[in-house]
Amino acid sequence: MSYEREPLLSADPTTHDLYNTVERDIIRGRQYGWCERFRRSKTAVVLIAAMALFTDMVVYGIVVPILPLIVKERLELDSQAVGFLFGCYALGLLGATPFFAILSDRYQTRKLPMLLGMGSLAICTLFFGIAKTYWQLVIARIAQGAAGGASWTISLAMLADRFGQGEKLGVVMGTVLSANTIGAITGPIIGGALYQYWGYASPFVFCAILAFFDFLSILMIVEPHELQEDNLLDDTRMNTEENGTPVGNLAINNDLSLWSLVRNWDVSTVCVAVLMIASVFSGIEPILPIYLKERFNSDPTTIGFIYISVIIPTIISPIVGSLSQKVGQWLLINAGMILLAIAAALIALPFALELIIVSLVLFGAAYSVASTPTLPLLGEFVAKNGGGAYGQVYALWNMAYSVGMLAGPVIGGVLLQYFGFFWAMMGFAITLFVTALFIMGESYVFLLFANADSGILSDSPSAVALVQDDILISNID
Repeated sequence: MSYEREPLLSADPTTHDLYNTVERDIIRGRQYGWCERFRRSKTAVVLIAAMALFTDMVVYGIVVPILPLIVKERLELDSQAVGFLFGCYALGLLGATPFFAILSDRYQTRKLPMLLGMGSLAICTLFFGIAKTYWQLVIARIAQGAAGGASWTISLAMLADRFGQGEKLGVVMGTVLSANTIGAITGPIIGGALYQYWGYASPFVFCAILAFFDFLSILMIVEPHELQEDNLLDDTRMNTEENGTPVGNLAINNDLSLWSLVRNWDVSTVCVAVLMIASVFSGIEPILPIYLKERFNSDPTTIGFIYISVIIPTIISPIVGSLSQKVGQWLLINAGMILLAIAAALIALPFALELIIVSLVLFGAAYSVASTPTLPLLGEFVAKNGGGAYGQVYALWNMAYSVGMLAGPVIGGVLLQYFGFFWAMMGFAITLFVTALFIMGESYVFLLFANADSGILSDSPSAVALVQDDILISNID
């Protein structure tokens, strides 16, 4: 008795796509096991990006309680040497970030730069453990920053490759930033404990092992162009139809370059906002402990737990990322900067210690509101211009943040020395407030005087974004 094989695809054109999807899923299930399917999934990309940023921040933070002790007690140098050593991280980050970004975009690879960065991170961390002189520590710190440039830039580019633009991109980037926050909290705690109970080299060995584990994990993922070759980016094609933006193609438009992105007013405006946010956020690091010690006689342990109150609220980043797609990214960036300015001013007021902690919680939450929407906003700009430069646009974000990290502590220290803590924080608050007003003013000037029908409005991407924000808000209302 023989059976004829029923055709899987229906003759009815209305059901053809459904059955075609079913057949493709069956073939995929037979061809690949669960491990291979996971390697090709978006979940794997999010996991790898989160692990990379977590590891980078753990390694960054784990040396915070250790390096001052090494420089002062073992090498017998002053606080100025400690400050320079901490600033060397940003120097390495600034120097290496463009290299990794251009390599990633031009040669259509994300894995290679990430592998180079993570492998370098493991090696330079071990170098901390064997360094005997101050300049060896400086070299190790610069190399650590250079390796961090790959983790930040390429991780964000990987997410943009797979998620394109829309609410999902904001949510996953917020989630990854939460992993970064967890690393910022746990790093100093792990470093202090390991150094105290297991000796000088133990924190660096721990970091090297963690970085090596991440190195092996990066080897697992499959790059977007490989998925295209295997004809496995079905969800990418769906996103292309829905958003009008190709996702997962690294070489759609190679005309976008680092220089063309810098000259774009919208991208430059975002980078200015990021620079200001980062400078204020990092600027309180060297001056807050001094203020707490002088005014409230807080010990180092108390200061450490107080500073955690700034970090913990940043776990709201996934919520902010989702919300930014609904109410508008520019609106949240401006609102977050104004809230950050208010929080900085409140910290400066001579409150009781408990009220200062509340102000610091507001400061950390405002930081997330201001900074998180900048990431999907830059990704959407590149996507709308054909893609192909995600690595480079996030390199600019990373470089702007690095300049802020480098300038903020220096400016904060100078203001504290010559004007005191109150005016240092007020200076930060006024600068943030003026920057937010500038961004809003630039957008509204174009809204008032540009004629959208004649195409003049398109010359101001930030004004277009503001119009889109207004449309989104009106739709919600």
